[in-house]
Amino acid sequence: MRRLIYIILASATVALTACKSNPLKVDVSDIDVDVQVERFDRDFFACSDGDAYSQTLKLAEKYPFFFDMYNMHIISCGTYSDKSYYECLKVFFSDYSVVEAYNAVNKEFADCSDIQETLVDGFRHLVYYYPETEVPRVVTFVAGFNQSVVLMDGYVGIGLEKYLGDNCPLYDMLQIPDYAKHEMQRKRIPVDVMTEIFHDLHPYEPATDNLVNRMIYNGMSMYFVEAMFPDMPETDRLTYTGEEIGYCHHFERDMWTALIENEYLFTTDLFTIKKFTENAPFTAPFGQECPARVANWTGLQIVKAYVENNKVSFTELMQETDYQKILNMSEYNPR
Repeated sequence: MRRLIYIILASATVALTACKSNPLKVDVSDIDVDVQVERFDRDFFACSDGDAYSQTLKLAEKYPFFFDMYNMHIISCGTYSDKSYYECLKVFFSDYSVVEAYNAVNKEFADCSDIQETLVDGFRHLVYYYPETEVPRVVTFVAGFNQSVVLMDGYVGIGLEKYLGDNCPLYDMLQIPDYAKHEMQRKRIPVDVMTEIFHDLHPYEPATDNLVNRMIYNGMSMYFVEAMFPDMPETDRLTYTGEEIGYCHHFERDMWTALIENEYLFTTDLFTIKKFTENAPFTAPFGQECPARVANWTGLQIVKAYVENNKVSFTELMQETDYQKILNMSEYNPR
């Protein structure tokens, strides 16, 4: 019964939100962006067959800069001019988890047109808000489960083995917990790409690193993603179920009161901050029924209140680095 109530609350919230005009729904139809999902993973694994040396030369020409960065910083084999490089490649291509990951990626991502279409929409919105921004090349790779999305000079790299779906047997083999697997789905890729771009455009540089500053910064990140994908379902943007969103709305006032009364808001204790803002089975201080990362969700509500109550534009919001000012001027007071 309680689960049903939360789902109904989430549905009611969506309906009420739909009645309001969404300032983030802008016309980007006349903005052209060239976004192609380039399969570097396939090109790179072709080096495991035949003449690896000639293949690497072709890759260096086709993916300038990214190929070197991938070799040095993602798979840690150095540069292809190093004597030890090709021995490192042999070890990499013979690693069981890497081989299985690549096979699974080939099966799950035989077609990436849906991802490309969503990214095109996201980059159109990015250019709308940041007209001077250069749209990066989008490349995919496999690296042995150590990277999700990376930004490099002129590139966005996507580690596809981190998005094989929560039923992927490899994740069980690697003993990845269920709560983490929930975020390892292909629909998460565009969200993670834009989240990394937000972090690159607007690094977190607070005067004091406390919980409320993290909450609001993370809330700004979530608002940024919503601006890039205004038509994306909230469940996909937040990686919450409808039930979890309903819970957040139902207990919004209680959570805010608890954050204040227990003096959590201004804590600088990193362990406590992580309990409220990082992925986990649940938000431990609020009990096992409370979804993970609820402080970030609360931060998003503060950001939205700040925007609405002060008629702040998206650009003005993103230029603001005084998170305490956002809190004070938001007049956030859930009822």
